[in-house]
Amino acid sequence: MNTDASEENNTQKPGRRLPPNLILLAIGASLVIASIIFYPAARSMMEIRPSPGPSDIALTAEGETIPIPISSPTSPTPTRTPSLDPSPTPFTFTFPSQFGTLVLSIREGADIHLFAYQPFLESVNDGIYSALPLTRITSGHQQDITPAISPDGTKIAFSSNREGSWDLYILDMISGETSKFTDTRAYDGNPSWSPDGKWLAYESYHINNLDIFIQDLDQKQGPISLTNHPAADYAPNWSGQGRRISFISTRYGKQEVWYADLNSSENDKAVPVKNLPSQSVNHPTWTIDGRYLSWSLITKEGNHSIVTWDSEHPNQDPILEGSGDWPLWAGAGEILYSLVETPYETYLTAYPGINNDLQVMMPSVKLPGPVAGFSWAGGLSLPSQLYAETQVNPTPIWNPIFLDEDSDIEKKDLMNLRGLKAPYPQLNEMAVDSFVALRQETRDLLGWDFLSTLENAYVPLSEPLDPGINLDWLHTGRGFSVNDIPRLANWMVVIREDFSGQTFWRLYIRTNNQSGIQGQPLHNYVWDFNARYSGSNVNYENGGAITNSIPAGYWVDFTELAAAYGWKRFPAQPYWQYSESAARFQYFAFTQGISLQSGLLELYSPEAIQTLAGSANP
Repeated sequence: MNTDASEENNTQKPGRRLPPNLILLAIGASLVIASIIFYPAARSMMEIRPSPGPSDIALTAEGETIPIPISSPTSPTPTRTPSLDPSPTPFTFTFPSQFGTLVLSIREGADIHLFAYQPFLESVNDGIYSALPLTRITSGHQQDITPAISPDGTKIAFSSNREGSWDLYILDMISGETSKFTDTRAYDGNPSWSPDGKWLAYESYHINNLDIFIQDLDQKQGPISLTNHPAADYAPNWSGQGRRISFISTRYGKQEVWYADLNSSENDKAVPVKNLPSQSVNHPTWTIDGRYLSWSLITKEGNHSIVTWDSEHPNQDPILEGSGDWPLWAGAGEILYSLVETPYETYLTAYPGINNDLQVMMPSVKLPGPVAGFSWAGGLSLPSQLYAETQVNPTPIWNPIFLDEDSDIEKKDLMNLRGLKAPYPQLNEMAVDSFVALRQETRDLLGWDFLSTLENAYVPLSEPLDPGINLDWLHTGRGFSVNDIPRLANWMVVIREDFSGQTFWRLYIRTNNQSGIQGQPLHNYVWDFNARYSGSNVNYENGGAITNSIPAGYWVDFTELAAAYGWKRFPAQPYWQYSESAARFQYFAFTQGISLQSGLLELYSPEAIQTLAGSANP
């Protein structure tokens, strides 16, 4: 502070003071002027504000927090380059005036239903904003998956097993009626509309192989085979210009993006797209003008990225759009929606259009369950016939009892399970109802009792577990390890999933009935642990290898089903490549959000568990 200046000011004669009412009037005028100036920006921010949801994601595993790169308010703005190392950024994009409606297929317990959703507030009248929360539009004990909205927004094509086998159905959003489009014993799924709305492309499982067919909506002729190759061809997406259909193919022994050129005179119309090195690719989707094609890929480092290929420059590498696992272009390309999958949750986010810098438009919104497809329309009505579906409360798959971590821990009993083969066929009373319900549902879906024999259920504290593997939930009676015999007999396969440097596993179990009324065909390569003994140094160092082909037949995703009943999977230990048991693909626990310590205290005294080695929560 300048003392001399202060003293000089104090010696000056005071000026004439303004009346208090004039001061208040000036302040009020200033506020009015400021509101006029800043109102457009404030209204724009209201329009872009999404439904409540987390702005970033963190995964807790092995006691550590692992960030999933989606968005960060302090991250620098990256450039659009062919890089596979996405840098999260704040959202600064001005939204278009129309965001449209999403239709998502979301698991609800043992069933999967269709939901309508508008994630953004939109101005419907001056000063009035509206959004549509997740609104169920199908219900019942069935699985409705891979929805596709027609170009005019009046119909939804989807795949369902509501009558036994997987067929395509069309839901008329004006009448509310659902009609069957295909009627085969084989699996039919992943429909995609032609731009004129007169044809559907879809994948179908014939002669133990996935191929793509097209069928006119009037069904005046039989389905036309678009691909006919020994490799798997699936996930079709019809270009907006109408003459290209993209898809995933395994023709070169790995998953890659291709497209079928409908103008080609060749019998095999398949054309490879410029791909980037990756472990796997999924879900190609075109912009409405048919110029850009986006898809998701997983790098060898476990990064989940979305890339875009420019068909006008076919020899250029695809460029990065952001992080994600299932892209979906909306409108004329103003928005790129994406699902983001973590080991335990699924989120929805959005990026700006193709002509904008890489950034995040919408903070990630957590969805209530795994997603089996989603589609977009500029507008979607909900007829009165379908409104009843929104009022249906799904039947609980079991009656859960949630625990309060802060409450005093009450001692629980161990209960014997009849008909269960395990060294100790017992579980904590808190886990019994869920396990029994899971076992019954698994038996119904598979046609055989997969969970009748376990490698382990409850393990007494006196019985040692494999050192360093952290299977300690087995001591609580809240965990189990599935039997590995089905894998050795090729009735169980393991798919590797990498997330930010950690390895997880997904178990698929083969169904007893292979006619198509149970399970679905696999779309991904599986992991072969036995390849480490093939004599290859690379396979030994990697703990195995991906198989050369996708196993044939129909399978059930046991990992997803177990999660629906509250049974959590765990990541592999860091040294799993050298110890198969450290992969922990067989291990599940009913944690209910409590810590391992709390789970142990339900059965044992604090003194008894002090001797337990490696009691850290895995």
